[in-house]
Amino acid sequence: MKVFSQPVLLAVSTIKEFEKFLDSPLEACILMNLHLSLLPEILRAAHRAGKTVFIHADLVHGLAADEYGCEYICQQLGADGVISTKPRVLETARRSHKTTVLRLFLIDSQSLAKGISLIRHLRPDCVELLPALACEAIPELLAGLSRPQPGQETVSAQDISLLCGGLLRSPEQIDRCLQRGAQAVTLSSRELAVRYLQLI
Repeated sequence: MKVFSQPVLLAVSTIKEFEKFLDSPLEACILMNLHLSLLPEILRAAHRAGKTVFIHADLVHGLAADEYGCEYICQQLGADGVISTKPRVLETARRSHKTTVLRLFLIDSQSLAKGISLIRHLRPDCVELLPALACEAIPELLAGLSRPQPGQETVSAQDISLLCGGLLRSPEQIDRCLQRGAQAVTLSSRELAVRYLQLI
């Protein structure tokens, strides 16, 4: 499933970063660590500019990271997609017909196994793996999802999009994530994101 039209998404945490995003060739961003009161105008400006906006539901100041907060993000703010580590938040976003992104921290084999189980249960549109160095585990993740388990449906690589984020510092690291099977990466550096787009 192809969710993203570009291989990089910008993680935006300040108004200044957002303004620079609007003036960039980047098509999508993730809003995080911003105050709730700023989001309505930010979303309006982004949509006027033809940009796609995902909101990290767990990282909005002044908003509960629960089903009610997610309903507000989807129905009142009109976000294009929701990112969260919380199953109920993503289930709420799906009911609102928004793109769902499950954020997984892969720190060991146990977190990988739990992540596979959670993906099977939630069936998100996309999974963001952190840190990006965890891209080395993508083949194992996909193999685990396609392996039959009692009472669970399999998930193929075509059913899900993968993102990698965190600690990316160079075009070579981005390429490594994409070569391992990620559809896109998330970056906090607008300069690196734009530079990468110019290289491909």
